Amino acid sequence: MQRYSLAKISRELGVSKAAVSLALSGKARRVGVSEELEKRILDFCRKVDYQPNIHARRLNSRLVRNIGILLERFEEGATALMLSGIVEAADRAGFRVTIQIYRPEQHESIAFDWLLNREIDGVIFYGLELPESWQARFLSEKWPVIGVGIAPGSGIPSVNVNNFTATYTLTGSLIRQGCREFHYMAGTEGSYPSRERERGFRAALREAGLLFPENRMHVAGFSRERAQEITFELLGRNQLQPGSAVVCATDLLAIGTIQALHRSGFRVPADFAVTGVNASSAAADFSPSLTTFEYLPKEQGAAAVEMLLARLQKREIEPERELHGKLVPGESAPLRG
Repeated sequence: MQRYSLAKISRELGVSKAAVSLALSGKARRVGVSEELEKRILDFCRKVDYQPNIHARRLNSRLVRNIGILLERFEEGATALMLSGIVEAADRAGFRVTIQIYRPEQHESIAFDWLLNREIDGVIFYGLELPESWQARFLSEKWPVIGVGIAPGSGIPSVNVNNFTATYTLTGSLIRQGCREFHYMAGTEGSYPSRERERGFRAALREAGLLFPENRMHVAGFSRERAQEITFELLGRNQLQPGSAVVCATDLLAIGTIQALHRSGFRVPADFAVTGVNASSAAADFSPSLTTFEYLPKEQGAAAVEMLLARLQKREIEPERELHGKLVPGESAPLRG
């Protein structure tokens, strides 16, 4: 059986390789190739069962119109919304997405082979922090990459929400309500959003002249179960007293804290005020509804796509984009006007 190439087809039909390529890609009519010639080329290709080499087409094209997502962080609700923001924004621009699970111990080839083989045009990373060696290679080889939730200033363009403002605003509101005893339920150590949220919490207390004993700082990661365990332990040791406020780095931690308080016979907010961050659907549906702060995961995903596409188009982009969420009042810590 004869094997046909683009060049062989063009010779036998007496047309240019460009005309054959345009007909096969569906772009012939847009650039003035006649309907008759397009039909003749397509009929001939069907007759000889010509199958274009997808890898050759990728190499000959500047873009493969596929975005790679390196995904490390899994938060109930937030991750799904962030992905939906990416997928919808990519689809509007005519791009597909491919997801690769990221683990810190994995070899860098999981990302760079993706790019070198032209399977994707660029990368959106959603996780804690990229290893320094990965960052250095992304920068030195000038690969298009955007980080969601990573620390700004590394040279990798980033998208974040105003994490500092979230806990600063929530804590300040509790102080104005008369709260003076605080506990803080922290997220994952090493996470930029977690560091910023803790910084906002401490800044609000410091500005109000309130001391914060370090034994009231509790690291629960992103685990609702761990927040429950910590709350039960504190209550059992009489270290968490009614009248206190518990500021939590995420809605999940706030829900875990409230569940433990309820099971121990306490009421929220009558006995304890509890706040979260994320403004997730769980925060609104939970009883009592959470006082929280918007995290805007879907908007962050869409912004990351917008920035990545700008990079692919060789346009200048900002090194950091910070979205601005707002406080969402709920029943777990009623706000005064």
